[in-house]
Amino acid sequence: MTRVLLLCFVLIFSVSGCTWLSKEWDERPKWLMPDSSLTDSNQINEASERSLVSGFSLRSSPSDARKDISSGGLKYEKSKDDSKSKLLSYSFGGTLLDISNDFNYSSSNSTVNFFEGSLLSTRVVFKALDEKNLEEIVNSLYRILVDVYSSPKSEDSIYSFQTFKWKDSELEIFLSVDEEKQRVLITEINSKLEESRSFKEFKKKYIDQYQTYEDEVRYGKPNP
Repeated sequence: MTRVLLLCFVLIFSVSGCTWLSKEWDERPKWLMPDSSLTDSNQINEASERSLVSGFSLRSSPSDARKDISSGGLKYEKSKDDSKSKLLSYSFGGTLLDISNDFNYSSSNSTVNFFEGSLLSTRVVFKALDEKNLEEIVNSLYRILVDVYSSPKSEDSIYSFQTFKWKDSELEIFLSVDEEKQRVLITEINSKLEESRSFKEFKKKYIDQYQTYEDEVRYGKPNP
């Protein structure tokens, strides 16, 4: 009987120890034997040169973005929080999205976000002239996204806010319609970078900043 109890104790201790070690290993710093599948952010996009609907490339660097914005005759504003210096944003009035004469609109603005020098997300916002114009903008942008990314994977509605979602191995794309404020948003997310160990560590350390990012960027929700 004593041997049975001893054996049970050893087994319980071993399982608990393995669970603790597994948790500690998963939360180890990225410099301590990093996973081969979770390389640093500069290597994640190494093989991809995909052009984004927003006018940027998945491999765009901050300097590339500045050049693209300036080449489009637009002026940008840089945003960087010293306490969360891994995040860098450029915002500008207008858009690099090639819409030719597809539709009219009241105004537009764009934002491109970087994490550790790699493109994290882009967002383009169109302000409609009226309700009819809002529908025209939505239909035109929807066709553009379907041409580039095929049919959306899902569609969600919350009150007057509607979102179409596309997803593949590298990107998550959102077309969001804010009927109340008559705005339409296109958001493109570098999902590989989001899944990297470095970004997850950043998210864990700066959860408040990540919640802001989650609300305003990932799901395309406009600022108040």
